[in-house]
Amino acid sequence: GDGRRRAVPPTLPPLPPLRLRVLRAALSTAVPPSSPALAAPAPPPRHELLLERLRLRHLKDSSSPGPPKPLRERARGGERGSPPPQHQQRSVEVESFEELGLEEEVLAAMREAGITKPTEIQCVGVPAVLSGTSVVLGSHTGSGKTLAYLLPLVQLLRHDEATLGMSMKPRRPRAVVLCPTRELTEQVFRVAKSISHHARFRSIMVSGGTRLKPQEDSLNMPVDMVVGTPGRILDHIKEGNIVYGDIKYLVLDEADTMFDQGFGEDIRKFLAPLKNRASKPGDQGFQTILVSATMTKGVQKLIDEEFEGIEHLRTSTFQKRIATARHDFIKLSGSENKLEALLQVLEPSLAKGNKVMVFCNTLNSSRAVDHFLTENHISTVNYHGEVPAEERVENLNKFRNEEGDCPTLVCTDLAARGLDLEVDHVIMFDFPKNSIDYLHRTGRTARMGAKGKVTSLIAKKDVGLATRIEDAMKKNESLESLTTSNVKRDSANSQNTEG
Repeated sequence: GDGRRRAVPPTLPPLPPLRLRVLRAALSTAVPPSSPALAAPAPPPRHELLLERLRLRHLKDSSSPGPPKPLRERARGGERGSPPPQHQQRSVEVESFEELGLEEEVLAAMREAGITKPTEIQCVGVPAVLSGTSVVLGSHTGSGKTLAYLLPLVQLLRHDEATLGMSMKPRRPRAVVLCPTRELTEQVFRVAKSISHHARFRSIMVSGGTRLKPQEDSLNMPVDMVVGTPGRILDHIKEGNIVYGDIKYLVLDEADTMFDQGFGEDIRKFLAPLKNRASKPGDQGFQTILVSATMTKGVQKLIDEEFEGIEHLRTSTFQKRIATARHDFIKLSGSENKLEALLQVLEPSLAKGNKVMVFCNTLNSSRAVDHFLTENHISTVNYHGEVPAEERVENLNKFRNEEGDCPTLVCTDLAARGLDLEVDHVIMFDFPKNSIDYLHRTGRTARMGAKGKVTSLIAKKDVGLATRIEDAMKKNESLESLTTSNVKRDSANSQNTEG
């Protein structure tokens, strides 16, 4: 009742049903609905049937059904003369992984993990990857994107062995997964290892912060998939520990982060020999899968230039608030102590047994918060650029620990992307400068449909952007382009217009 606290209601009006858009993938069985079915020597793979079913449903729903789109070959990395990129937002759900065209080896891994129903991005991504299409998979954090590309990739690797006689060789991976941080590399590697217990394939992790030699020894054994950071993978290529010849599948996980945070040059360096090889007559080409939780217009432009003809597949929740998270905005008057306000939000949350992440915009702010909380007898761990890589991993493990010794993680935006953490409450001590960072931070909670809470402390300078974000969420609009500067500019323009 003090007029400072405003809360976005936890429920929003349901989304209108999205009309399905046809997936422009190579369907060997695609025929117009009016044509008689052609006799085929063997039944088509299940993922092709699913894609065909979606196409037919789209034609049926469409008010002016035209002829189906012409088939095309798989988009190769950097292929010239490709059609313009498609930006398709789709809502497609099936009840089981089997319906997506996955086979027993991969299904057994899902059963063992206790995962029975695919998420929306898995429903969209698995058939697209299985069909050989180069795609950008866009979905909110915690929606299951890693499995959306790893499950079909593993199946494709096994098929290549059966049909093309390809096999594991030392230093010649057939799949490479690039990740921006060591922590994300470890997470992806753990998921790959869990699948490999059932579908026999060998993956290796190579990332910075550790010695080259043990990684070199691992690469000198037969390998199917390498998961690593761009810089370290380039080091191994330079040393001759990784050879390009057999690479057929390339994944860029957290692609927006990599292009946003200066990895562009390393990625281009890695891609150049692949594109060169793919341009030669008779080469098999390579399939590219980019994965992203957000996408600014600038990064999208870079991606479309670098991977011509790549398709953008987005789920209905892409760049929108997560429905299971409650968002509270607490406006500070300016006279009160911001650290005291943090304590008033944090203490009741910890008393409920919550795991809490406290986001700060700078290292100094992060240090001040950590010092203040320690003085108030709250156990914290830190995660920012000045904490050494080994210690960051240790701190995350302490935070994850079920014993609850350190349920508060004080961090900068380094922790906002890619980390798979079970977090009940995200507190923004400092409000971010743009809506993309807001989305990444809030994506640490309410993952995979769980409930979560987000509390933002709003200083006077943050009011414009916070209000716009809050309004966009109430209307269930995309948050992609809001920043402090363009909110100020829009406000100034409207004042000039009114004047």
